[in-house]
Amino acid sequence: MKGAKEEVPSPRPLLRRRDFLALSSAGLLVPLVGDLAWAQTPGGNEAAGRPLSAGYIEGSEVFRDLHRLPKRVRRPLSVTTESETAEASPVVVPAASLFQGDTSLPGRPLRIRIDGLYPPQALEPKLWNKLPLAMDLEVLFPSPDPAFPQPLRFFAWSFRRRPGWNPSPPVAFRFPLDWQALPQLVLRVRPAAGEPLVLRTKFTLDDEPGRPRLRRGVYLFGAAPGVWDREISLADLAKWAPAELASVLVSMEPEKEET
Repeated sequence: MKGAKEEVPSPRPLLRRRDFLALSSAGLLVPLVGDLAWAQTPGGNEAAGRPLSAGYIEGSEVFRDLHRLPKRVRRPLSVTTESETAEASPVVVPAASLFQGDTSLPGRPLRIRIDGLYPPQALEPKLWNKLPLAMDLEVLFPSPDPAFPQPLRFFAWSFRRRPGWNPSPPVAFRFPLDWQALPQLVLRVRPAAGEPLVLRTKFTLDDEPGRPRLRRGVYLFGAAPGVWDREISLADLAKWAPAELASVLVSMEPEKEET
């Protein structure tokens, strides 16, 4: 009919109200970060993507405090005391090469903390032009609604190099861990050169090939495929091509039981 107003369908929200309430009741903070459209795959096919390369800092399962990491992790080249000098630099190993995950974890919420870009040497202004232009890290949560079983996308952390240096602050949240619900991560990267990347992985407690083993400790998720296919010490990482090995540092541990 002439003069009739054309109706434009509104986009489907990423989190429905019932999902948001369910997550909120579980104590989960859900910050939604925009500007993700640049990393969508052609035609909206989000199943496409490449494996997210995951490294694990060997020995980090016994770190006393994952909120404040040891100096040899935070500043791997700033060794000042004799005790620190005598202690070997931690080694990053492929997280998929670990023997297995920690099967004692299911049954308690998993505390996930995203600290941000790593290593520190990659953040020097003279190396900024080698870093990705943008990064977005999502964590996929199990749906609380059996009628809508698709995982819920939690936009946890982001980084922008343009128009100005803009990384998200560290963020921590709980994941409702059980045998059927293990963390899945999606890292969307806009490199300094080349096509955007969609990198994804899912943790395992068993020995599934190619998947990072889940245990307490500190992980590094590379901004490019294959970054953590081999071992490297943090001291060497800090010296050698840190921008090319830029990663997101994430720690995971079971939530402490109330006494």
